[in-house]
Amino acid sequence: MKNLKVFFSILVAFFTMVIVIVSCSKNNNSPEVILKVFPTVGSTMTEFNIDMSESNDLEDHVSKLSIRVDWESDGVWDLDWTTEKIHSQIYGTEGDHNIQVEIKDTDGNVTPTSESLKITNSNHLVPANSPFSYNVGINYETWTAGRNNRDIGKDLDTVTKYFKLIKTYHTAAVGTSQVIIDPTMLEVINYMLAHEEAKLELALGTNNNVLANGGYGSPWTPGLMTSKSYTDEWVQMLINSFTSKANVEKYVKLIMLGNEIDANGPLTSDSKFTDYYTKWIPQAFDSLKASLHDAGLKDIPVSTIIANYPLSDPTSKKVQYTSVKYIKDNWSPDWNSGEPLVLFNQYTPDWGKSTDFGPVITYFEGVESELGGSPNVYVGETGYSAEYGEGNEAKVINQVFTWLDSQYKKNKLTVPLFVFMAFDHPAKPPGQKKMGVFNNDSITNVPKGIKNGIKLPAWISKKKN
Repeated sequence: MKNLKVFFSILVAFFTMVIVIVSCSKNNNSPEVILKVFPTVGSTMTEFNIDMSESNDLEDHVSKLSIRVDWESDGVWDLDWTTEKIHSQIYGTEGDHNIQVEIKDTDGNVTPTSESLKITNSNHLVPANSPFSYNVGINYETWTAGRNNRDIGKDLDTVTKYFKLIKTYHTAAVGTSQVIIDPTMLEVINYMLAHEEAKLELALGTNNNVLANGGYGSPWTPGLMTSKSYTDEWVQMLINSFTSKANVEKYVKLIMLGNEIDANGPLTSDSKFTDYYTKWIPQAFDSLKASLHDAGLKDIPVSTIIANYPLSDPTSKKVQYTSVKYIKDNWSPDWNSGEPLVLFNQYTPDWGKSTDFGPVITYFEGVESELGGSPNVYVGETGYSAEYGEGNEAKVINQVFTWLDSQYKKNKLTVPLFVFMAFDHPAKPPGQKKMGVFNNDSITNVPKGIKNGIKLPAWISKKKN
């Protein structure tokens, strides 16, 4: 019996040891860290956010996981262990910064990761001279584009409380052989003349047919402004609409040939494509330049707008490369103190759906670098459509102005930029229907003020010193 008790004691000890070994050898996994940084590029006034709420662990719920953060990757943990997963930081110095983070589960298993971001105020984009008295303007579509019964006077009453620099798209009327002012553009001109005290300025756009006529099944032919007799009439039309040359000089600070000329005009496969960029665009530029000079308006510069300037092998994109170079090489010394400028458009990634404005900043800096600083890079359009969320639109627009705020803080100057756009336009293509900064009544289209969440700085309505 004694031997049997000993046997059972040994057996119990054995199984106890097995249980302990099995328990100790349990595979406890380290947590998986998912770090999101937003935005990826910003200025010294940008609030950067890190979000680790999508991290996970096989044994612990995410709420039980702890994180710590080293914002400068200098070996000092700026934020000690906490279960809060979302944090923000503003960087006071420009340059590349690296964020180090660690996440820990309740068993003490730690997973490290890091992410880089860039801080830039883009002060090198701020030109020494600009034809505008204001840093920032807004794009205003004079055509209804689904805003039926809209009143241009009421629109501008709202817009000009904030923006004194207006960019338009249509000057001469279409559908007629006569060179006459577009009636909606005339309303804008008359508004400016009637509100002299507002000190408004105009960046005057032109229809794409000034460079090339055709498309939609019709063969392409030279644009209207390739003929100097046309541009002579066009300039006289402008003088008549403003009632005097003095008023044209007072209000019109820039004339733009077409809009996004690399996205309009003949396709690369069209037999007239080469003529478009080697003949028609240069001819239109030269004709308008000469007509303005002959009419005593030699100080008003002429430029154009590019949709997508290639940042690698630019010479392969003939319209963009050739047109920008031609404008630079043939810029009048009477224009903008001899400093050439071209407007470039850009929106956030994923066809404008992303809320990260950082890549847009990188793009404009890339264009400036590719061009070697001349011509100056002006922002013709940037913005966001509330089709992808009203809060998202506010998020992007506010990033734009935070970027500009950092430039303004230095010398009260920014890169010249036009926000796209003043009001929503239901008849525009998808992705462009709800890009307005201002709200209006959905039935009457009477303006109702700035959209919720959008913050417009007071300095945009102030003249530069």
